[in-house]
Amino acid sequence: MPVLRFKAEDVRRVVEHSIAAPKQSEQVVEYVPHTTRPIAAPAVLLVHDQGVYLVSNGKPRDIAGADATDRKDEGRSFCAYAIGCHPEKDADWYETARGLVGGDDFVETLPWARKLKALIDGGARIITLRMTRDSIEIVHDRAPDRTRRKL
Repeated sequence: MPVLRFKAEDVRRVVEHSIAAPKQSEQVVEYVPHTTRPIAAPAVLLVHDQGVYLVSNGKPRDIAGADATDRKDEGRSFCAYAIGCHPEKDADWYETARGLVGGDDFVETLPWARKLKALIDGGARIITLRMTRDSIEIVHDRAPDRTRRKL
């Protein structure tokens, strides 16, 4: 089973933004016809496109970069990249990402911002997610967490 690892210091920014955000983006249920549903809890998005990363689901977005204060609706959102899957820092990111999560792009909404923050506040230095064919779960150093997201 593929395991994604993220630096806790990067994930902290993502989850704290999501928790503090006044709104959460709606989850896309179907693209055709376009159907969405509200998110019940502060969430993070697990994304695979240019790399594999976690990003806040909070609105307004958490814009990365020095000019974020000037243009709230432009720029890239801050991302916590999976170790080995950062397109600007890891030479083999494409092959690593493909080996971990396959070749298709995706976005999965994980309503675990508070749970991930609690792990980080508890001393976790690495956040680990295990992916199966039909679920994603948080893995602790001791044992898998019962928090699971069916795909």
